[in-house]
Amino acid sequence: MSLKDSQHGSNTHRDHRAHNLPLTDNFGKRSIRTFLDFRNTNTLGSLDVKGFPLLCLINLTCVSKVKVVGLLVGLTLMFLITASYILMWERKGLLLSAFPHPFTPVVITTSTTADVSLDKSLIDMKVLVEIINCNEQNTSRKVPSEMDVINTDPHFFSVIPDHFLPHIKSPCWYQELSSDIGTDPYKNNHFSLRSKSFKNVCEHMRARFHQHVCNIDGKLFRLRCLPYFYIIGQPKCGTTDLFHRLLMLPEVKFNTIKEPHWWTRKRFGYIRFKKGFQERFPIEDYLDLFDMAAINIQEGISGNSSAEQHALQIITGEASASTMWDNQAWSYLHGYEEQIEPPFLAQDFIHAVQPGAKIIIMLRDPVERLYSDYLYFTLANKSAEDFHQKVVESVQLFQRCLSERSLRSCVYNTSLFNTMTVRLTLGMYYVFVLDWLTVFQREQILVLRLEDYAANLKKTIKKVFDFLSVGPLSEQVEAALTKRPMSNTRRAKDRSLEDKRISDQSVKTPLFRGETRYPTE
Repeated sequence: MSLKDSQHGSNTHRDHRAHNLPLTDNFGKRSIRTFLDFRNTNTLGSLDVKGFPLLCLINLTCVSKVKVVGLLVGLTLMFLITASYILMWERKGLLLSAFPHPFTPVVITTSTTADVSLDKSLIDMKVLVEIINCNEQNTSRKVPSEMDVINTDPHFFSVIPDHFLPHIKSPCWYQELSSDIGTDPYKNNHFSLRSKSFKNVCEHMRARFHQHVCNIDGKLFRLRCLPYFYIIGQPKCGTTDLFHRLLMLPEVKFNTIKEPHWWTRKRFGYIRFKKGFQERFPIEDYLDLFDMAAINIQEGISGNSSAEQHALQIITGEASASTMWDNQAWSYLHGYEEQIEPPFLAQDFIHAVQPGAKIIIMLRDPVERLYSDYLYFTLANKSAEDFHQKVVESVQLFQRCLSERSLRSCVYNTSLFNTMTVRLTLGMYYVFVLDWLTVFQREQILVLRLEDYAANLKKTIKKVFDFLSVGPLSEQVEAALTKRPMSNTRRAKDRSLEDKRISDQSVKTPLFRGETRYPTE
């Protein structure tokens, strides 16, 4: 039996049951004609179904031997068919129960019926977990060849060299200046046109640009750098706070835009899908984000030996919480072909140009993450009841998808994502982490838990330092780093909503089980 058949039973099974359904509203109130042709004058004009066995015995003497044989053969066949279905059901019953049943909505109830509602929710969630476990074998992806990745954007790979400067910790190289970039290298940068803060940075770098141009064999070059490490996600898991604390390290030089979203969005030409595709941000614009670090490195190389040693240890970083999960652009590029999974992922491109990149992932209890995500992106009419209802609806949609497609396919399904009322699939960490491990080695990826980060900031930050090979820190820097106020904390009105939810004991939300507050979002 196929997976699709095992969801509802085979087609034959469905047809067999359909023939036994009542065809009219007065079924059971009228007489039933049988397949036997009773034409003897003693046969009753109407035959009640309850009297069928007795009537057969009375009229057997009037039935020919051929019809008796036909009757016996028919009864035998019916018995064999019925027995086969019963045996099939007993043997395949466990398989059938492992696949989706219609998800029963869990209604927010008062305390009098809360326990019943909770039990129903847990049963349904257990079924969903079983479905996911059954689909895990379908989560592996076919990693594209490096040549296929390169062919998607030849210009992108022509700008970045195959090798970086060996004596610099960051992935940097010298790029020859063209004639049109000599006057104002940041004039047409798309990030500066949309970000006031980066526009101010560009004005500062523009004034110093020509001081750091290198003359090599009569040609002019500028130092270019890519990020040494990437904080790739997930959203509402503390990435903003980690970003700002790492900025306090002397050797770490971030760009001024915390989330450029270049690898997943802007290089394709979109910021929000609702606005459609816009002008693409070329690779040159993305590299401009790290020019401040490049200038600092070049200053050290051109200066004294002590400054040079410090400059060589400068590292760059980037923190876009969409890099780990958002590959929706491919569904738009392929014309909404819902049946295909993304042919390429963001990590394929990062690995193609930086096979040695370091990746930092911050995760959180997925239910807590979803609730924080809901509070952050919902602008009006927020409540625990509204959150719960939206989660139930999204779980139903996800469960329906799993009945027809693999777990991985549903997680990357753009149409499903846009239909859900909450971003449920962002909590499917299992799929995303495995996909990053298809191209990067395990030692290149550091996975942190927000719960650990909040409980012991100093210890978790030290893990990050060791991973990036930075430090040791001076006592002054370490004290400032640990005492720094938390970034991107929950808004005051959302905290009051949370207080109301906790104090209201008459409302039960079984899908939201967390009560712990975290200092960062």
